[in-house]
Amino acid sequence: MELFSEANDIHIGKVAVADGTSEVQTAIEDMAGYDEITFLVLLGDVDTAAVLTFQVEENTASSVSSPAPTDIDIDGGSVSGAVTAVITTGGSVLTEASGNLDNKLVVVNVARNLITKRYVFLSITATVESFEIVSIITIKSRPRNKKITQSTDVASLTIAAS
Repeated sequence: MELFSEANDIHIGKVAVADGTSEVQTAIEDMAGYDEITFLVLLGDVDTAAVLTFQVEENTASSVSSPAPTDIDIDGGSVSGAVTAVITTGGSVLTEASGNLDNKLVVVNVARNLITKRYVFLSITATVESFEIVSIITIKSRPRNKKITQSTDVASLTIAAS
């Protein structure tokens, strides 16, 4: 039996971000040896009418700026959940209405076949109103080498298995 911690590499993508409208980017993740990445975004207060765009970007270097990263086109993807979202220009766009995004989890999952470069990160932008992020966790999955050593971001790992 393979446990979650044996099959997934877990990292802190971003710690808390105060209320604002500035672009938020996660830490850069090296996808060498992995076939899937998931970003778990725990939102805080999202102001009414805020429009949030979640865009996964990739780069040939471990950088968010040089060379210029490119968007991973997730137009062939799907969106589900309690909040209506749409995929436009390759990103997932959510609109706040009456507290529907406050303290909610947004999950962005990308399969390796969409990733053409070694390094990836998530970019979140907002228009109209501001938003808060409690934290972002990244999980790299489907390793080609089954031996996973958790990052130093993981302070404690308790395994209960028989």
